[in-house]
Amino acid sequence: MSQSVTVVGCGVIGLTSAIRLQEHGFNVTIITRDLPPNLTSAVAGAYWYGGELATHSSRHRWSSISLAEYLRLASGDYCGVSTFRMLEVFGSPVDEPWYKDLLPFYARVPRSQLPVGYADGYWIEIPIVETPHYLNYLVERFKQGGGQIQQRTITDLQELVPEHPLIVNCSGVYARHVAHDAQVYPVRGQVIKITAPHITTAFNDDDAFTYILPRKDGVILGGISQKDNWNLEINAEDSVDILRRCEAAQPEISSAPIIAEFVGLRPGRHEVRLEREQLTEDCTIIHNYGHGGIGYTLSWGCAADVVILAEQVTTQ
Repeated sequence: MSQSVTVVGCGVIGLTSAIRLQEHGFNVTIITRDLPPNLTSAVAGAYWYGGELATHSSRHRWSSISLAEYLRLASGDYCGVSTFRMLEVFGSPVDEPWYKDLLPFYARVPRSQLPVGYADGYWIEIPIVETPHYLNYLVERFKQGGGQIQQRTITDLQELVPEHPLIVNCSGVYARHVAHDAQVYPVRGQVIKITAPHITTAFNDDDAFTYILPRKDGVILGGISQKDNWNLEINAEDSVDILRRCEAAQPEISSAPIIAEFVGLRPGRHEVRLEREQLTEDCTIIHNYGHGGIGYTLSWGCAADVVILAEQVTTQ
Protein backbone atom coordinates (compact mmCIF):
# COMPACT_ATOMS: atom_id res chain seq x y z
CA MET A 1 0.00 0.00 0.00
CA SER A 2 1.44 3.39 -1.00
CA GLN A 3 2.17 6.04 1.59
CA SER A 4 -0.29 8.95 1.69
CA VAL A 5 0.93 12.54 1.56
CA THR A 6 -1.07 15.74 1.88
CA VAL A 7 0.25 18.79 0.02
CA VAL A 8 -1.01 22.18 1.17
CA GLY A 9 -1.10 24.68 -1.70
CA CYS A 10 -1.80 24.41 -5.42
CA GLY A 11 0.65 26.95 -6.85
CA VAL A 12 3.68 25.96 -8.90
CA ILE A 13 5.58 24.80 -5.78
CA GLY A 14 2.71 22.67 -4.51
CA LEU A 15 1.90 21.13 -7.89
CA THR A 16 5.49 20.21 -8.78
CA SER A 17 6.03 18.73 -5.31
CA ALA A 18 2.82 16.72 -5.63
CA ILE A 19 3.70 15.42 -9.09
CA ARG A 20 7.20 14.34 -8.12
CA LEU A 21 5.87 12.58 -4.98
CA GLN A 22 3.28 10.85 -7.15
CA GLU A 23 5.95 9.69 -9.57
CA HIS A 24 7.83 8.11 -6.65
CA GLY A 25 4.88 6.01 -5.52
CA PHE A 26 3.16 8.28 -3.00
CA ASN A 27 -0.62 8.65 -2.86
CA VAL A 28 -1.02 12.44 -2.95
CA THR A 29 -3.90 14.74 -2.08
CA ILE A 30 -3.67 18.53 -2.49
CA ILE A 31 -5.59 20.76 -0.10
CA THR A 32 -5.87 24.35 -1.28
CA ARG A 33 -7.93 27.46 -0.65
CA ASP A 34 -7.60 28.68 -4.24
CA LEU A 35 -7.24 26.97 -7.59
CA PRO A 36 -5.53 28.25 -10.73
CA PRO A 37 -5.91 30.90 -12.08
CA ASN A 38 -6.67 32.55 -8.71
CA LEU A 39 -3.11 32.18 -7.44
CA THR A 40 0.06 34.24 -7.42
CA SER A 41 1.67 31.53 -9.57
CA ALA A 42 -0.87 32.25 -12.32
CA VAL A 43 0.02 35.93 -12.66
CA ALA A 44 3.81 35.69 -12.38
CA GLY A 45 6.09 36.80 -15.19
CA ALA A 46 7.54 33.32 -14.84
CA TYR A 47 10.83 32.93 -16.62
CA TRP A 48 13.77 30.76 -15.58
CA TYR A 49 16.30 33.04 -13.97
CA GLY A 50 19.32 31.20 -12.62
CA GLY A 51 18.44 31.23 -8.94
CA GLU A 52 20.75 34.02 -7.86
CA LEU A 53 17.91 35.87 -6.15
CA ALA A 54 17.80 33.04 -3.62
CA THR A 55 20.30 32.85 -0.78
CA HIS A 56 20.00 29.12 -0.08
CA SER A 57 23.14 27.06 -0.60
CA SER A 58 21.21 24.67 -2.88
CA ARG A 59 19.95 27.39 -5.24
CA HIS A 60 22.20 26.46 -8.18
CA ARG A 61 21.38 22.76 -7.91
CA TRP A 62 17.66 23.46 -7.65
CA SER A 63 17.83 25.87 -10.60
CA SER A 64 19.76 23.40 -12.76
CA ILE A 65 17.23 20.62 -12.12
CA SER A 66 14.38 22.96 -13.02
CA LEU A 67 16.10 24.19 -16.17
CA ALA A 68 16.56 20.64 -17.43
CA GLU A 69 12.87 19.89 -16.84
CA TYR A 70 11.68 23.07 -18.57
CA LEU A 71 13.89 22.42 -21.60
CA ARG A 72 12.45 18.90 -21.76
CA LEU A 73 8.90 20.25 -21.57
CA ALA A 74 9.62 22.93 -24.19
CA SER A 75 10.80 20.30 -26.64
CA GLY A 76 7.55 18.29 -26.44
CA ASP A 77 3.87 19.02 -26.93
CA TYR A 78 3.04 22.57 -25.90
CA CYS A 79 2.23 22.75 -22.19
CA GLY A 80 2.84 26.45 -21.60
CA VAL A 81 6.65 26.35 -21.72
CA SER A 82 8.65 27.86 -24.59
CA THR A 83 12.21 29.06 -24.99
CA PHE A 84 12.96 32.64 -26.06
CA ARG A 85 16.08 34.73 -26.50
CA MET A 86 16.43 37.38 -23.80
CA LEU A 87 18.68 40.42 -23.78
CA GLU A 88 19.96 40.85 -20.22
CA VAL A 89 21.50 44.28 -19.60
CA PHE A 90 23.50 45.83 -16.77
CA GLY A 91 24.60 49.31 -15.74
CA SER A 92 28.13 48.13 -14.88
CA PRO A 93 30.38 45.24 -15.99
CA VAL A 94 29.39 41.77 -14.73
CA ASP A 95 30.96 38.32 -14.65
CA GLU A 96 29.79 35.47 -16.82
CA PRO A 97 26.65 33.85 -15.36
CA TRP A 98 27.29 30.52 -13.63
CA TYR A 99 24.71 28.78 -15.82
CA LYS A 100 25.87 29.92 -19.26
CA ASP A 101 27.01 26.44 -20.36
CA LEU A 102 23.64 24.92 -19.40
CA LEU A 103 21.63 27.10 -21.78
CA PRO A 104 20.74 26.37 -25.41
CA PHE A 105 22.31 29.73 -26.33
CA TYR A 106 24.56 32.30 -24.66
CA ALA A 107 26.47 35.20 -26.21
CA ARG A 108 28.07 38.28 -24.74
CA VAL A 109 26.99 41.56 -26.35
CA PRO A 110 29.76 43.98 -27.42
CA ARG A 111 29.38 47.28 -25.59
CA SER A 112 28.96 49.10 -28.88
CA GLN A 113 25.82 47.06 -29.55
CA LEU A 114 24.19 47.60 -26.16
CA PRO A 115 21.25 49.97 -25.68
CA VAL A 116 22.25 53.47 -24.58
CA GLY A 117 23.02 53.73 -20.88
CA TYR A 118 24.18 50.15 -20.33
CA ALA A 119 27.72 48.95 -19.71
CA ASP A 120 27.33 45.18 -20.16
CA GLY A 121 24.92 42.53 -21.33
CA TYR A 122 24.39 39.17 -22.95
CA TRP A 123 21.87 37.19 -24.93
CA ILE A 124 20.54 34.05 -23.28
CA GLU A 125 17.96 31.52 -24.39
CA ILE A 126 15.74 30.60 -21.47
CA PRO A 127 12.36 29.02 -20.75
CA ILE A 128 9.44 31.43 -20.39
CA VAL A 129 6.20 30.08 -18.94
CA GLU A 130 2.67 30.95 -20.05
CA THR A 131 1.43 30.55 -16.51
CA PRO A 132 -2.33 29.86 -16.91
CA HIS A 133 -1.71 27.18 -19.53
CA TYR A 134 1.19 25.63 -17.62
CA LEU A 135 -0.65 25.46 -14.29
CA ASN A 136 -3.63 23.82 -16.01
CA TYR A 137 -1.19 21.33 -17.52
CA LEU A 138 0.25 20.54 -14.07
CA VAL A 139 -3.21 20.13 -12.56
CA GLU A 140 -4.24 17.70 -15.31
CA ARG A 141 -0.94 15.82 -15.05
CA PHE A 142 -1.49 15.47 -11.31
CA LYS A 143 -5.10 14.29 -11.72
CA GLN A 144 -4.20 11.82 -14.44
CA GLY A 145 -1.67 10.34 -12.04
CA GLY A 146 -4.48 9.62 -9.61
CA GLY A 147 -4.16 12.75 -7.49
CA GLN A 148 -7.08 14.36 -5.67
CA ILE A 149 -7.59 18.09 -5.03
CA GLN A 150 -9.71 19.30 -2.10
CA GLN A 151 -10.64 22.97 -2.07
CA ARG A 152 -10.87 24.19 1.51
CA THR A 153 -9.31 26.87 3.68
CA ILE A 154 -6.66 25.92 6.23
CA THR A 155 -5.93 28.55 8.88
CA ASP A 156 -3.40 26.47 10.83
CA LEU A 157 -1.49 23.32 9.85
CA GLN A 158 -2.46 21.87 13.22
CA GLU A 159 -5.93 21.33 11.75
CA LEU A 160 -4.53 18.53 9.58
CA VAL A 161 -2.58 16.66 12.26
CA PRO A 162 -5.16 14.06 13.35
CA GLU A 163 -5.73 12.53 9.90
CA HIS A 164 -2.62 13.49 7.92
CA PRO A 165 0.63 11.91 9.14
CA LEU A 166 2.79 13.39 6.35
CA ILE A 167 2.17 16.95 5.17
CA VAL A 168 4.07 19.02 2.59
CA ASN A 169 3.54 22.71 3.29
CA CYS A 170 3.63 24.73 0.06
CA SER A 171 1.43 27.57 1.27
CA GLY A 172 3.57 30.41 -0.14
CA VAL A 173 3.14 33.79 1.48
CA TYR A 174 0.35 32.40 3.66
CA ALA A 175 2.89 30.26 5.51
CA ARG A 176 3.20 33.38 7.65
CA HIS A 177 -0.19 32.44 9.08
CA VAL A 178 -0.69 28.68 8.67
CA ALA A 179 2.87 27.82 9.78
CA HIS A 180 3.24 30.81 12.14
CA ASP A 181 6.43 31.88 10.37
CA ALA A 182 6.95 35.58 11.05
CA GLN A 183 9.94 35.54 8.67
CA VAL A 184 7.58 35.28 5.69
CA TYR A 185 6.39 38.54 4.15
CA PRO A 186 4.58 39.56 0.95
CA VAL A 187 6.44 41.10 -1.96
CA ARG A 188 3.72 42.65 -4.08
CA GLY A 189 4.08 42.38 -7.83
CA GLN A 190 2.10 43.88 -10.69
CA VAL A 191 2.31 43.12 -14.42
CA ILE A 192 0.60 44.19 -17.63
CA LYS A 193 -0.25 41.87 -20.53
CA ILE A 194 -0.33 43.45 -24.00
CA THR A 195 -0.97 42.32 -27.55
CA ALA A 196 2.34 42.71 -29.39
CA PRO A 197 3.05 39.73 -31.67
CA HIS A 198 5.92 41.64 -33.30
CA ILE A 199 7.91 41.34 -30.04
CA THR A 200 9.65 37.98 -30.25
CA THR A 201 12.62 38.47 -27.93
CA ALA A 202 12.64 39.15 -24.20
CA PHE A 203 14.36 41.98 -22.32
CA ASN A 204 15.48 42.23 -18.71
CA ASP A 205 17.10 45.05 -16.74
CA ASP A 206 17.33 43.54 -13.28
CA ASP A 207 18.71 46.70 -11.69
CA ALA A 208 15.56 48.59 -12.68
CA PHE A 209 13.34 45.50 -12.28
CA THR A 210 12.11 45.98 -15.84
CA TYR A 211 11.24 43.03 -18.05
CA ILE A 212 9.44 42.30 -21.31
CA LEU A 213 8.42 38.67 -21.82
CA PRO A 214 6.90 37.42 -25.10
CA ARG A 215 4.47 34.52 -24.68
CA LYS A 216 1.96 32.78 -26.88
CA ASP A 217 -0.90 34.49 -25.02
CA GLY A 218 0.56 38.02 -25.16
CA VAL A 219 3.57 39.96 -23.92
CA ILE A 220 4.10 40.46 -20.17
CA LEU A 221 5.47 43.81 -18.97
CA GLY A 222 6.88 44.27 -15.50
CA GLY A 223 7.58 44.77 -12.88
CA ILE A 224 6.94 45.93 -9.35
CA SER A 225 8.53 44.68 -6.10
CA GLN A 226 6.96 46.09 -2.93
CA LYS A 227 7.90 44.46 0.35
CA ASP A 228 5.23 44.06 3.06
CA ASN A 229 2.43 45.22 0.76
CA TRP A 230 -0.64 42.93 0.93
CA ASN A 231 -2.72 45.01 -1.52
CA LEU A 232 -4.17 42.89 -4.34
CA GLU A 233 -5.77 45.79 -6.20
CA ILE A 234 -4.35 47.22 -9.44
CA ASN A 235 -2.43 50.42 -8.74
CA ALA A 236 -2.68 52.92 -11.61
CA GLU A 237 0.58 54.66 -10.68
CA ASP A 238 2.41 51.33 -10.80
CA SER A 239 0.94 50.66 -14.26
CA VAL A 240 2.17 54.02 -15.54
CA ASP A 241 5.63 53.32 -14.11
CA ILE A 242 5.82 49.85 -15.70
CA LEU A 243 4.77 51.19 -19.11
CA ARG A 244 7.24 54.07 -18.91
CA ARG A 245 10.19 51.77 -18.20
CA CYS A 246 9.21 49.14 -20.77
CA GLU A 247 8.55 51.75 -23.48
CA ALA A 248 12.04 53.15 -22.88
CA ALA A 249 13.40 49.69 -23.75
CA GLN A 250 10.91 48.94 -26.57
CA PRO A 251 9.30 52.20 -27.84
CA GLU A 252 6.79 50.37 -30.05
CA ILE A 253 5.08 49.06 -26.89
CA SER A 254 3.37 52.46 -26.53
CA SER A 255 0.85 51.62 -29.26
CA ALA A 256 0.15 48.04 -28.14
CA PRO A 257 -3.33 47.25 -26.76
CA ILE A 258 -3.48 46.23 -23.09
CA ILE A 259 -5.17 42.86 -22.55
CA ALA A 260 -5.17 42.75 -18.75
CA GLU A 261 -3.32 43.70 -15.58
CA PHE A 262 -2.52 41.40 -12.67
CA VAL A 263 -1.32 41.58 -9.08
CA GLY A 264 0.28 38.81 -7.02
CA LEU A 265 2.04 38.41 -3.67
CA ARG A 266 5.43 36.72 -3.84
CA PRO A 267 6.38 34.74 -0.72
CA GLY A 268 9.38 36.66 0.58
CA ARG A 269 11.73 35.20 3.18
CA HIS A 270 15.43 35.60 3.98
CA GLU A 271 15.91 32.03 2.70
CA VAL A 272 13.82 29.26 1.18
CA ARG A 273 12.53 26.96 3.89
CA LEU A 274 12.85 23.36 2.73
CA GLU A 275 13.13 21.10 5.76
CA ARG A 276 11.35 18.56 7.93
CA GLU A 277 9.55 19.42 11.12
CA GLN A 278 8.18 16.84 13.54
CA LEU A 279 4.91 18.49 14.49
CA THR A 280 3.73 15.63 16.74
CA GLU A 281 4.87 12.10 17.34
CA ASP A 282 2.61 10.94 14.52
CA CYS A 283 2.77 13.90 12.14
CA THR A 284 5.71 15.15 10.05
CA ILE A 285 5.65 18.32 7.97
CA ILE A 286 7.99 19.02 5.07
CA HIS A 287 8.09 22.77 4.53
CA ASN A 288 8.68 24.07 1.00
CA TYR A 289 8.04 27.80 0.81
CA GLY A 290 9.71 31.22 0.80
CA HIS A 291 10.85 31.21 -2.84
CA GLY A 292 10.34 34.93 -3.37
CA GLY A 293 10.04 35.87 -7.03
CA ILE A 294 11.75 32.78 -8.43
CA GLY A 295 9.40 29.94 -7.54
CA TYR A 296 9.31 28.78 -11.15
CA THR A 297 13.11 28.78 -11.33
CA LEU A 298 13.46 26.64 -8.20
CA SER A 299 10.29 24.53 -8.36
CA TRP A 300 11.42 21.22 -9.86
CA GLY A 301 14.69 21.22 -7.93
CA CYS A 302 12.90 21.82 -4.65
CA ALA A 303 10.35 19.13 -5.53
CA ALA A 304 13.20 16.64 -5.94
CA ASP A 305 14.38 17.40 -2.41
CA VAL A 306 10.83 17.07 -1.07
CA VAL A 307 10.79 13.52 -2.40
CA ILE A 308 14.08 12.73 -0.66
CA LEU A 309 12.78 14.06 2.66
CA ALA A 310 9.47 12.21 2.28
CA GLU A 311 11.26 8.93 1.57
CA GLN A 312 13.40 9.44 4.67
CA VAL A 313 10.23 9.81 6.75
CA THR A 314 8.57 6.72 5.34
CA THR A 315 11.61 4.46 5.72
CA GLN A 316 12.35 5.32 9.34
